[in-house]
Amino acid sequence: MKRVSILMYHGLYSNERELESIDAEDRPYALSTREFRAQLSLLRLHGVPVLDPAALERGHLEQGGVVITFDDGHASNAELALPLLREHAMKAAFFITTGFVGQRPGYCSWEQVRELATNGMLVGGHGHTHRFLSDVSGEELRSELQTSQAQLTQALRRPAAQMSFPGGRFDAQSIAAAQAAGFAVLHGSAVGTLAAQAAAPAGPMPRIAIRPGMTHPIFMAYAQGRATRMVRAQLASQLKGMVKRLIGNERYHQLYARLKG
Repeated sequence: MKRVSILMYHGLYSNERELESIDAEDRPYALSTREFRAQLSLLRLHGVPVLDPAALERGHLEQGGVVITFDDGHASNAELALPLLREHAMKAAFFITTGFVGQRPGYCSWEQVRELATNGMLVGGHGHTHRFLSDVSGEELRSELQTSQAQLTQALRRPAAQMSFPGGRFDAQSIAAAQAAGFAVLHGSAVGTLAAQAAAPAGPMPRIAIRPGMTHPIFMAYAQGRATRMVRAQLASQLKGMVKRLIGNERYHQLYARLKG
């Protein structure tokens, strides 16, 4: 493989009760454990390498494959995703909204965050309150990122090197603030892949959102970075970006949650 696809997940559930316990605005992103297990098995069946996310910190990846990431820090990351990843001997990155840890029902405790790290998973930042960072500035922006880094550093006993932008929203100011807070590798949600054995982009990494109901052929097309599938996804992403710019991040997020809920 000559491309690297960074796959983006959120929460998982194993039954309807667990699905109902997920916040309504987050359910459009939640996958069943059956779907997630099947996708991990497909990667193995087709010989797609699942790469260690820490390799991104070296500035390039030596081979093609996929990097698995999770956003937000839902409790299912530790309770459901971690056992399945260990079962398949695969690693992933978990980007944690630190203000939710131990405070918001359905999200990880600090003990669970540390459990992810001690089991070889990469733990990174996802802001402190999940505010869209392109919508804040000045001291609010610095506090959002520095608080996230400080709490992760205290919990993990080492700084977090990577983070993903909440909602994939960022601008030049928020990129600079994230780097100043110590996050060297940044992740967005623009659709795309990376070239293996090439220098990593200076800005946020492109990722591919994995949503419920995705067919196996489409999932594998994303995992293998097939050009035709990526072009279609990029066109759809550009259309969404136009709508976001027209109505604003917050209104778009509310509209999306209402339509998908």
